[in-house]
Amino acid sequence: MVTRKAKFPHRAILVVWDDAEVSNDWQEVPKEEELWQGTVYTLGFLVRETEKYLLIASTYDGNNTNARTKIPKGMIVERRDIKL
Repeated sequence: MVTRKAKFPHRAILVVWDDAEVSNDWQEVPKEEELWQGTVYTLGFLVRETEKYLLIASTYDGNNTNARTKIPKGMIVERRDIKL
């Protein structure tokens, strides 16, 4: 079997960030200790970076992408390049 090393035009990245939460039902205002601590992890390909956002895609083919997550930079706790 012959294997070849793939070339990736987009770098792989892990982003740890504080996600927002939405609730759409009537309820009492929760106490501080009841609030969800929304730290989440996103792993994918960095397909675009702007002054305000990172755009991460799980899948790409040329300039077409799928399963994108746009993360506001102000919500990022940590980011790390992943070597493939």
